[in-house]
Amino acid sequence: MANKIKVTQKENLVAVSGRDSFQTPNYATDLLVPFLKKIRSSYDKPSEFTIWECASGNGRMENRLHEHGFEVFGTDLSTGFNFLTDHTDLFDCIVTNPPYSLKKKFYDKCLEYEVPFALLIPADYSGWVIEALQNGAEKIIPTRRIDFITPTGKSGATGQSANFHSLWLTFGFCLGRSETFVELTQEMKRNI
Repeated sequence: MANKIKVTQKENLVAVSGRDSFQTPNYATDLLVPFLKKIRSSYDKPSEFTIWECASGNGRMENRLHEHGFEVFGTDLSTGFNFLTDHTDLFDCIVTNPPYSLKKKFYDKCLEYEVPFALLIPADYSGWVIEALQNGAEKIIPTRRIDFITPTGKSGATGQSANFHSLWLTFGFCLGRSETFVELTQEMKRNI
């Protein structure tokens, strides 16, 4: 896919704010870990399996994946790397919570890399999500809402919660079905 991606105002560091700046709680990343371990184990050299967190923000997801024993590197507009326009090939898998307003563009860009990827996005059936599922994408769906951490540091634990359900939209994870549900308990949600 060599189509040009039009860069809009929200794709530069100055304009990114609001709903594009919500951070991922640890428990949301933890839900994906068993699936990532399965992918890593299928590689010829699992010890060299590297994950790219391409919208790392303050590094929460990157750090959590490190804690689970993964080799991870993170980039973000704030590090001078624009996922939608810059390029690297130093990874085996992409895992990120893309900016809300750019989730479809992130999905399209991930497809260009032809590696497994997982994007944490709102659970909806917009046209592009339906098309993604028809073309082999699969969903990992938590049984409860994920309470993202707002730019002011608030989360579900402090009285704020997402007014939508989220899921991991995956490609190349070979789950064997379009929807895989994972248990997310109240106890797990305390691990912000």
